[in-house]
Amino acid sequence: MRNTQEMARTRCYRDGVLTDNDFSLDDVSEHLKDESAMVWVDLCGPDLEDLQLVADELGLHTLAVEDATSGRQRPKFNRYRGHDFLTVYAVHLDVRTGELVTGEVAAFVTRSALVTVRKDDQFPIDGVLTRWDDNPDLATYGIGALVYGLLDFVVDGHFDAVQSLDDQIEQLEDLLFDDRPRDKDVQRRSFELRKSLVHLRRVVLPMR
Repeated sequence: MRNTQEMARTRCYRDGVLTDNDFSLDDVSEHLKDESAMVWVDLCGPDLEDLQLVADELGLHTLAVEDATSGRQRPKFNRYRGHDFLTVYAVHLDVRTGELVTGEVAAFVTRSALVTVRKDDQFPIDGVLTRWDDNPDLATYGIGALVYGLLDFVVDGHFDAVQSLDDQIEQLEDLLFDDRPRDKDVQRRSFELRKSLVHLRRVVLPMR
């Protein structure tokens, strides 16, 4: 097992104000003794044993913990006693290859803590932090507001991916009417973009 602290990022807010960050996972419980505090913990690439340390600390359900570490889950939202659990995907289109790149994040939501679990660094967690920091009033509304910031970032990325697909399809139309025959390029690009569109639908539709 790796050092769990090395893959963890942490924050603590008190009365909606960021008061501490990058503290040890061992200090999570100590922070939560303060009723005005809420804590965010992010783990990147943990295995089941790694996550179990945090799960024991916060009383997270075994089935949800297994889902968070197994990866490739369908976007979903489940309620457990004491916490909620969700999985979502951030996406962006690689315009060079036409491939839709996805980053999965699972999140445990308790009354005073948000734990995000990423399989790898494909999910751009720094973008979520920027969303929170650009809207500091969010934290005054509690954990639900941090979850809102997370989902708002994800959904904005979905719209950006759709716009990128639109732009690439317009360029494909230009190839169709190019003076020089480029049938192979058109076929290959059409296949890439169609595959990305199907992938995007699989990720986005369950989000409703």
